[in-house]
Amino acid sequence: MATIQALWRFSRPHTIIGTTLSVWTVYLLAMLGHGTPDIFLASLSLVLGAWLACLLGNVYIVGLNQLWDVEIDRINKPNLPLANGDFSIAQGRWIVGLCGVASLVIAWGLGLWLGLTVGISLIIGTAYSVPPVRLKRFSLLAALCILTVRGIVVNLGLFLFFRTGLGSPLP
Repeated sequence: MATIQALWRFSRPHTIIGTTLSVWTVYLLAMLGHGTPDIFLASLSLVLGAWLACLLGNVYIVGLNQLWDVEIDRINKPNLPLANGDFSIAQGRWIVGLCGVASLVIAWGLGLWLGLTVGISLIIGTAYSVPPVRLKRFSLLAALCILTVRGIVVNLGLFLFFRTGLGSPLP
């Protein structure tokens, strides 16, 4: 149970909630005009797959950030599993690597638009945290990274994925 609680803290619950709201809200918007129960049931695998890919991608991004900020987090966020020793750095790397690979495999397996959405999100998330780029060092660039991923890439990419998955023409 302690490992599950540590994994939950590692995933940064507020970002899991944001990702969940994004995926399901965009799905419901894409469903407008397709509101029959048959379409909902037929497309349920699309939204569940997208949700899983996005959640795994989310853990990759927030986990990668924690791997590069262990010393800072020991002071500012001592409850995080890498900062307080619940997970070793090696365990953190495994979690991040597995989540990143799994998110890409699932996303590309479900389609082009989801693959591009998750892939671009992971690239920007990596550039945000990892040297030598480490865009989070610059407040404007950090804000633009978050705005771009959460505001544009995820919303537009998921909408295109769900619309094509529902057999609708693209707007």
